[in-house]
Amino acid sequence: MKSMFRFVFVCLIAVFAWSDAAWAVTTCPAKPAGKINIIWSSDAVKYDFSKSQTQMDNMKNDTENPYDRSIKTHVGGLMSGGIRIQTEINVATITYPRSRVSCQWVDKMDVRIAIDPTIYIARDHKKGSCRHNAILHHEMKHVYVDRAAVKKYAPVMKSHLERAIRKVGIVGPKAERRAPEFQKKITEYLEKQLKLVTDKMHVERRTNQQNVDTLEEYERVSNLCR
Repeated sequence: MKSMFRFVFVCLIAVFAWSDAAWAVTTCPAKPAGKINIIWSSDAVKYDFSKSQTQMDNMKNDTENPYDRSIKTHVGGLMSGGIRIQTEINVATITYPRSRVSCQWVDKMDVRIAIDPTIYIARDHKKGSCRHNAILHHEMKHVYVDRAAVKKYAPVMKSHLERAIRKVGIVGPKAERRAPEFQKKITEYLEKQLKLVTDKMHVERRTNQQNVDTLEEYERVSNLCR
C-alpha cells in the first residue's frame, strides 16, 4: 500500500518602500534567485506481525498479483507506506504605496520528502522462522525501491525547480491590489513544475515496485522454506 501526499504552505514576505523614488516605479529591483531546499529522510522501518492471514488477505496492495486469478494465493506480507512530500513556498513582495504597485519574487522553496514504511507479516509465520525471514527479506526490497527513487529524484527536483524560479524572475511592477492574484499564480506554477517531476518519479517507482513482485520472485520466496 503506497501513497503520496503533498501539503503546500505559502508564506508572503512584505516590504514597503517609501522613498521619493517610489513616485514613478517602472521596473522592479534586481533580486537573487530564490533558494531551493530539498530535505529528505527515511523513517526507521516499522513492523507489525500481529495480523492474521485473513486480515492480511484483505489488506490493499498496490502491485499486481503475478499469479493467474484461478490460483488461490495468500498475502504473507506487504510493505505499507510511501513517499510523503510537503512544500513551503515563500513569496516576497515589495510594495510602493505612493505608486500603488508591488513587485514579487520567490524567496525560498522548501521541499521535504519523507519515506515512512511499515512491513506487515502474517502472525501465522512465527518470528524467526524460515518463512517469516524470507517474507521480511522480500518486503525490504520494496523499502529499498522507495529509498532509491528519492535518492534519484531529489537532485532532479532541485535542478528543475531552480530553472522554474529563474523563469519566474521578478513579477511586476503590478497594481498593488493584484498582489494576491500574482502570488497565487507564482505558487501554482511552482506546484505544477514540482508535480511534473513527482509524477514521473511515481510512475517509475510503481514500475520498480512491480518488478519486485514478479512471478519468479514469488516462486523463489515460496521455495526457500520447503
